[in-house]
Amino acid sequence: MDPLFYLPIVYLGVVIGSKALLGVAMHRLGGRYNNRHPRAQQDTLTGWGARAKAAHYNSYEAWPVFAVGLVAARFGGGDDLWIHGLSLIWIGLRVIYLYAYVADFHRLRTVSWCGATLAACWMMVLPIL
Repeated sequence: MDPLFYLPIVYLGVVIGSKALLGVAMHRLGGRYNNRHPRAQQDTLTGWGARAKAAHYNSYEAWPVFAVGLVAARFGGGDDLWIHGLSLIWIGLRVIYLYAYVADFHRLRTVSWCGATLAACWMMVLPIL
């Protein structure tokens, strides 16, 4: 399988998937999702809902780092086994990150964020190793 296949999987699964948690939190606010002003509604979230919002936004920030690492490794001649392994590590750690953020496990959140970021950065340097 071409490692570039991870790009849509990660975008749809991790980035867009994180919106599901945020959507649940928004729905619980007043029984409805405010499609006219969703960001204004999100700004009123507290507790786990506010953390779901932050985790969702952080997913948008993390995806480009992963994408650049994957593309650099793939087109720079990185070993496919390493690319697949690091991609799966990144995906797993980002899922843990989302759970840890929403559940308020701040240490686990930090460790999973660092691990995922290191995995993406490692992919960037694979071609020169």
